[in-house]
Amino acid sequence: MYHFLIARFTHHRIHHSSVLCRNAFSLFFDSRSFSVSNTNHYHQPENFTLSTLVNSCGLSPETALKLSKRLQTKNPNGPNAVVQLLTNHGFSDSQLRIYVKKHPLVLLSDAQNTLLPKLKFFQSIGVSTTDLPKILIGNTSFLSKSLHKHLIPRYEVIRSLVCNDKEVVSALKHCSRNLHCGWAVKDAALNIEVLRKLNVPQGCISLLVSNFSGVAFTKHSVFVEAVNSVKELGFDPLKSNFVLALQVFAKMNKDIWESRFKIFKKWGWSRDMCLSAFLKHPQYVMISEEKIIKVMNFLVNDVGVSPEDIARMPGILNRNLEKTFIPRWAVVKILRSRGLVKSDLRISSVISISEKKFLERYVTRFQKDAPLLLDAYNG
Repeated sequence: MYHFLIARFTHHRIHHSSVLCRNAFSLFFDSRSFSVSNTNHYHQPENFTLSTLVNSCGLSPETALKLSKRLQTKNPNGPNAVVQLLTNHGFSDSQLRIYVKKHPLVLLSDAQNTLLPKLKFFQSIGVSTTDLPKILIGNTSFLSKSLHKHLIPRYEVIRSLVCNDKEVVSALKHCSRNLHCGWAVKDAALNIEVLRKLNVPQGCISLLVSNFSGVAFTKHSVFVEAVNSVKELGFDPLKSNFVLALQVFAKMNKDIWESRFKIFKKWGWSRDMCLSAFLKHPQYVMISEEKIIKVMNFLVNDVGVSPEDIARMPGILNRNLEKTFIPRWAVVKILRSRGLVKSDLRISSVISISEKKFLERYVTRFQKDAPLLLDAYNG
C-alpha cells in the first residue's frame, strides 16, 4: 500500500532554517508513500496542511509547499485517488516517482472525472498498460490537456497520416514535443503532402510518422529543405531509404554531417565512399563519434576487415560492439580454427543476422564438434 506521510509543522518551524525545511519536506516515495487501498476505499489523510513531497521524487521544498497548500484547499485525499488510478493502469513505484517529479500538479487532478477518461481513451486506441506509463512519462502534458480539444484532435491528425492505430501508438511512443503545438499539426499535414506528391508509398510514410514523429511534425520549411537534400543525392522516393535519409537530414546539421565524414576519412574512406555508404544505409552517419572509432578499430585491427569492405556494408556499424561484434567474433574464431566454417566467411553475414539465427547457424549446429561455443558466446 501507498501511504502519504503526513507531518504537522508550526509556522515558526517552517521558517526556522533551510536545513530544517529540507528535513521537514522529506518524502519517502516508496511503497508507503501514498495512502491507497486495493479496494475502492481510501484512507483519509490525517492532515494535508504540509505534505512531505520532496526527497525521493525530487520536488523542491518550495514546490512541495505550494502543492501541499493547494491540496489542502482543493482535495486532501485527491492524491490517493490519482496514485491508485495510475497504479491500476500500469505504473510501477519507480514510474510513479518519475512522473510525479516531472508533473507534480497531476496530484491535484480529479482522478475519476478528468484523468480516467483520458486513460480510457489511450486504452481504446490500443495503448497497453506497459506502454502507457512510458508514453505519459515522455509526454507529461498529455494528462493536463483537454481530451476533446487536444488529445482526440491530435490523435485524428496522426491517424490520418498512418495505416492503423498500432502505428499511432508507435508514433506516440516516439512522440515529439512539437505534437502539442498548433503549428506542428498544420505543418505535419503539409509535410506528408510533400511526400505524397513525390509518390512516396504509404508504408514509407507510416515508417516516418510512427518511428520518427519528430521529423513528420517538424517545421515545414525545415522539412522541405531536408526533402530537397535527399532528392539531390539521388534517393528513390519509392524506397524506404528515402525517408530514412530524410530523418537524418532533418535532425543533423551540416557541421555534424561533416564531422562524421572526417572520422571515416581517417580510416581511408573517400568522400565518394562516404556518400555511397549513405545511399546504402543512411543511418550510419547518426552513430556517435566514440562508437564509430571503437567499431572501426575492432573491425579493422582485430577482425582484419578492410575499410573498403566496411564501406560496402555500412549497416553493420549500427550493431552493438560488446553485445554483438565481440561475442560473435569469438564464436567465428573457434569455428575457423576447427575448420567448421570457411576461412573467408564474410563478417557481414555473421553480424547482420538476428541473434536467433546466429545461434542456430553458428552455435547450436556445431555444439557436438565444439561444445565450448556457447560459453565463448556468453563469456
